Amino acid sequence: MIGIVVFHAVLLLLGLGILIRVVPLGVVSDALGYLHTTIGITTPPTGQVRMIALIWIGSTIVIADGCVLLMLLIAKLLR
Repeated sequence: MIGIVVFHAVLLLLGLGILIRVVPLGVVSDALGYLHTTIGITTPPTGQVRMIALIWIGSTIVIADGCVLLMLLIAKLLR
């Protein structure tokens, strides 16, 4: 339970840091470039880097929460 709360807190702080421009654009751009190159998709233009990073963070939260809820549902059904 603590891990889930910490996960959400860290991603929320990262998202806020990107949104209010505390995290430099170069760092965000490099991270997105590495991620996009690794999975084989084109990197976003410089003007859209912050928005795309926030979309990735939101998607990660939704996927992780979905996995946790699915695990809890399966555990409840097996009990």
